[in-house]
Amino acid sequence: MYFRMKGVITMMINSNTARTSAMYIGYVVLDGIRKLNKDKVSIYELSDCLKKKGIKNSRQLIIGLTFLYSVDIVEFEEANVWIKK
Repeated sequence: MYFRMKGVITMMINSNTARTSAMYIGYVVLDGIRKLNKDKVSIYELSDCLKKKGIKNSRQLIIGLTFLYSVDIVEFEEANVWIKK
């Protein structure tokens, strides 16, 4: 749904759509890495972090990691993920 206000277009989305977006999942992944306070974390630990936020689908983890990798924020190898320095 779009609204037009004096030359500005605003897009409204519902909270469910926002919670399944790649950017939100990426944020939750980065927040999980920060809270675990480790250099490298396993995807299993990240999956647990997502479950605590109510995101139970493994597809969402892949979408979030793919987004973070495509914008060059994280690296991963096998089951380990880390933030690039």
